[in-house]
Amino acid sequence: MPTITFREIKKGSVILIDNEPYEVLDRSFRAKQQNKAMATVNMKNLITGKVLEKNFQSSAPVEEITLEEIKAQFLYKDENEYHFMDQETYDQFSLEKEQLGDAINYLKEEIVVRIKKFSDKPIDIILPAEVSLKVIDSPPGVKGDTAQGGSKTVILETGMKINVPLFIKEGENLIIKTKTGNFDRRE
Repeated sequence: MPTITFREIKKGSVILIDNEPYEVLDRSFRAKQQNKAMATVNMKNLITGKVLEKNFQSSAPVEEITLEEIKAQFLYKDENEYHFMDQETYDQFSLEKEQLGDAINYLKEEIVVRIKKFSDKPIDIILPAEVSLKVIDSPPGVKGDTAQGGSKTVILETGMKINVPLFIKEGENLIIKTKTGNFDRRE
C-alpha cells in the first residue's frame, strides 16, 4: 500500500489510521515561524461513521488505501438489517440501518447499488444518481394555490416524504435525485 504524507492527501482520499479506513473530508495547513508545518485533517471513519478532526505534522507518513467496490442488489429488509446480494458471486450479506443512514430512503427491492468493502467487509453504499419510487400517499392539490407553482408533501414507497408539485397523484412513479432527495420528474 502506498505511503504518502499529509501534505499530499486530497479531499476524498481514503487513509488508514489505527487499522481503520477514514475518508478525508477536508484538510488545511498552517506553519508557525519556529515550528514544523501542521496539517489539520477533518475525516470520517468509514466503519463507525464518526467525523473527527486531528492535527498531524504535514510531513508525517500516512497509508492511502483503495477500497474494493462491488455491485450488489438490494433484496429485502427486516427489523434493522438490509440484505444484499453480490452481483458476481451471489453471496448474500447485510448492512445495519445505522450504517446506511439516509440511503434507506432510496432502497427498494431489486435496486442495484455499489458497495465499498474494507478487509472483505461491506462498510458503505453508493447509490445510483437517481431512483424511481412510487407515490403511495398524496393529498389532493388545493385549487387556487398555484399562483407560485405550489407544492405538497407526498409519501413514497420507501416511507420517504418529499415535496412535489400539486399535480402529482398517488400511484405515479417519480424520479428522485439521490444526492439532494429532490423530485426531478415523473417517470
